[in-house]
Amino acid sequence: MITRKNFLIMGVTMFVLLFLFQFSQIMKESGNEYDVNHYAVDAGLEGEDAWQKSPPKDVLKKGDYVLFVGNGKSDIGKTVSWWCTYTKRELMVCQSVEECPEDVSQKAEVLLLESSYVREKKDIEALTEMVRRGGTLVFCDLPDVPEIKASRQWKELLGIRQVKELRQEIKGVNLFSGFLLGGQAIYLPADAKEKQERQDLEHSIPWYETTNGCKTYMTGIVSDPSVKNEELPPLIWRVGLGKGKVFAVNGDYMKDCTGIGMLSAILAEIKPYDLYPVVNAQCMGVANFPGLAAENSERMKELYSRELPAVFRDIIWPGLCSAVDKSGAHLTCYLAPQFDYGDDKEPRKDQLVFYLRQLKEREAEAGLTLEYVSAGDLTRKMNADQSFFQNSGSQYRYGAAYIPPGGAAYSIEKLKDYAFFEHIQTVASIYSAERPVVSYLDDKTTLQSITSTGISHTYKEDIRMKSLQTALGYSNIVLDMNQITWPEEEEDRWEIVSEKFSSQINTYWKAFEMFDQTSASECDTRIRNFLAMDYEDSREGDEIHVSIKERNGDLWFIFRAHGEKVVSVQGGDFTKIETDAYLIRAGQDELTIRCQPEDSLYYYLP
Repeated sequence: MITRKNFLIMGVTMFVLLFLFQFSQIMKESGNEYDVNHYAVDAGLEGEDAWQKSPPKDVLKKGDYVLFVGNGKSDIGKTVSWWCTYTKRELMVCQSVEECPEDVSQKAEVLLLESSYVREKKDIEALTEMVRRGGTLVFCDLPDVPEIKASRQWKELLGIRQVKELRQEIKGVNLFSGFLLGGQAIYLPADAKEKQERQDLEHSIPWYETTNGCKTYMTGIVSDPSVKNEELPPLIWRVGLGKGKVFAVNGDYMKDCTGIGMLSAILAEIKPYDLYPVVNAQCMGVANFPGLAAENSERMKELYSRELPAVFRDIIWPGLCSAVDKSGAHLTCYLAPQFDYGDDKEPRKDQLVFYLRQLKEREAEAGLTLEYVSAGDLTRKMNADQSFFQNSGSQYRYGAAYIPPGGAAYSIEKLKDYAFFEHIQTVASIYSAERPVVSYLDDKTTLQSITSTGISHTYKEDIRMKSLQTALGYSNIVLDMNQITWPEEEEDRWEIVSEKFSSQINTYWKAFEMFDQTSASECDTRIRNFLAMDYEDSREGDEIHVSIKERNGDLWFIFRAHGEKVVSVQGGDFTKIETDAYLIRAGQDELTIRCQPEDSLYYYLP
């Protein structure tokens, strides 16, 4: 039997617990400014502020530049141009070896070449002489194999002893550590399923035997177990010739953004140390999520026994939160008011409020999508969305938008005539070799290319990912939920997509955890600062001095050396990426980076 005293104590205890739980929820609700996007801030920089390469006539006056012999508008030419823009290097383009300045081996930092522009024997002889005097050449592709086989001069210049096979079948690729960031990677399928899903590298390559003293950075893997590692067909290698060096790329790696990282890795090999700016942004987004209308109900009930809003809320959202929590990402959800603008299913305000609250609690950001399933044209979609946002009374400021594949021609400036779209400052769009990875889409809007879907990660995509991390400290994973909402096959079920997504984002990006997780609007700010800045660096003893121009907030650099470690940074701080590679944060206009050999004793007193 409960005494009156115990009953009173129990009652008071229950009341106190109820009050505490209710009070915490009330405080949580009142403190959740769900209708405010704290990530979206007015852009301080525009396209006209971005750093530009000097006109060709001024490049020679400055002395230190990159020389490219080739077609400046080809795939390789565009890769070279954007790499120079990102690393703030002056670029001079020549159409032939004859056009090269006489003192190129002394003044050019590196000479990059398209092999088809080395047309005659005298060109090869001139290039060989440049290298012997101390120049550095990088062949971004190689001549046809029969041409190399028939030419002693080509073989001497490229460090090739003989052509062993015109074409050799390979079963995998070995990328050695110390070249691209992220460590060694062996691209060798474990089984037939992995080969089908991930193996998209070239299956056959020319097999060259290189001369003694060549350093190899990537090789093919052949089926013959008797072939020694040093005899495997090389894909990227370096040979010393006189006072200079020649790098050769056997493949098409320089024809898209993969080449940006390759060039950064090559320059790090050439120089005693290399310091270059990076974006330092790891973005993760979900496109076309959430949907705010109960669409495709029959199919959703068939697959999940509930309508679309409940599928998003009860099944997909918890799964996303779990995957994102493990990665530490600042999620950006590019929401879709509706997909089918021809049915009678209208978006609901309560769904918008629910997700804005959820995103706010998780320090995530809401963006907008330009995708639709049925609307007739984009204008109809925009008008309908405008009406919905006006009627909802929401004041949320959307700073980022998602452009679906094939929509790159949309005029963002024109779309900003719509009130709900007027604050868009950055656009996420799937990567295309036709466009740079990060840039200005127009004078006021930045482009941040989507580098991964989160559910596909082939071998070629992995090399590209490592290259972009090496060159820019940047990745942008965007999972498109349109396939979940409007499924076409069994693979589009959420449980299958979710398993792939969670597995991949928490596996392949682990090596780059030192880079910052950002929302789309945070990344926009970093892209603007990265594109606008300029810098100069010099070394005296164990100290590297960096002077930064056009700094608008914190900036980041990657520092790569050989057998040295960073022990202090005055004017910023540093994080070790891997052996001989560091991420440097610049918090002031002047930096002093102090280094010492890895194997020496050091006692540091702050």
